[in-house]
Order: sequence, then C-alpha cells, then structure tokens
Amino acid sequence: MIDASDIEACYMVRCDAKNGLIFEIGDATVGEYDLRLARFEIGRYKETIRLDGNRPDRRTIVLSRHPKLLAALTSGADFATMFAIKAGEIDYSTGFELTDARDQISRVAKGCSNKR
Repeated sequence: MIDASDIEACYMVRCDAKNGLIFEIGDATVGEYDLRLARFEIGRYKETIRLDGNRPDRRTIVLSRHPKLLAALTSGADFATMFAIKAGEIDYSTGFELTDARDQISRVAKGCSNKR
C-alpha cells in the first residue's frame, strides 16, 4: 500500500490557458503505476473520475467537466480523500486538507477568467 503522506505529492487547482480551472495531481508514482481513475470523497460527495494527462508525474481533471468536484472542493469541507482505482498492483490512497480552499480557488478562478 502506498500512502502519499510518505511521498512528496502535490494536489492543486490551477488555471490552464486552454481548459480553465483544472485540478492537478503531481506525484512521481502516478505515471509509474499508470494512475488513470481516482475516487474522491469529500463530505457527502463521492465520485470516480477519469484522470487526464500524459506526463509521467502529472494527472489532471478539467473542473468545468466535473462541476460536482469543484463544488465539493469549495464546499467548506476540511478534508478530501482520494483512492486510486485500477492502478497496477498497488493500493494508493491519500488525504489532503481543504483549509481555505473556497477562498483560494475563488481567487484562482477570478484570475483565470480574466486571462481567457
């Protein structure tokens, strides 16, 4: 079992010039284990989402295609959990804090809409 707390991993919402707001997973293991599906649990929100990206250390989710995930990330919940689905022969799960996510994502969204 791999737990990202022992690995340097990054989970962020950023602005992409082509797609607008995206959720990005940056972790050396995502390519190594061909992580393509992840289940997110944030409060009552639970959904399995296909991950995009072909870089060995990055996977992304275009948030305009997943408005429920965006709503969950900005719901005021304190914590999110992510589980890998069909990622080789490993079990990968992690949790990350959502402290101030609502305000931070709102600022990124405003700046992103100004660029487009």
